[in-house]
Amino acid sequence: MDRHSTPYLRARYGIAERTFARRVKSWVIAAVALLLIGGAWLIWSADHFAKPEISSTLISFHADNERQISIRYYINVRTASKTHQCVLIASDYQANTVGQVTDLIPAGANSYTRNITIPTRAPAVAASIDHCS
Repeated sequence: MDRHSTPYLRARYGIAERTFARRVKSWVIAAVALLLIGGAWLIWSADHFAKPEISSTLISFHADNERQISIRYYINVRTASKTHQCVLIASDYQANTVGQVTDLIPAGANSYTRNITIPTRAPAVAASIDHCS
């Protein structure tokens, strides 16, 4: 005879009746806590990473001659009160860096469209934004 089968044996050995509410209560509390913590983190990370400190977009580039290439790009900064800088590179047809310029962006506005000429040591076929900080 199983001690779980009769109410007498359950009472004698101190085995409480397992109701549906008692079984559900433990995992519901854990699920709600996880939902609150995970939801708060998800909202924070979506808000924080959706608006980066600096975002840049390459608009165009044009090889003026064999010793320089012009680049036009757009930069948007969240903090307009400090200066920023972008490193621009020129590449040849084998993706070697043949020119590099650090463009200093003055404080004052949140967005800029910049036209910069990059001097090169060899003919360049492409220009790009390496990084902005």
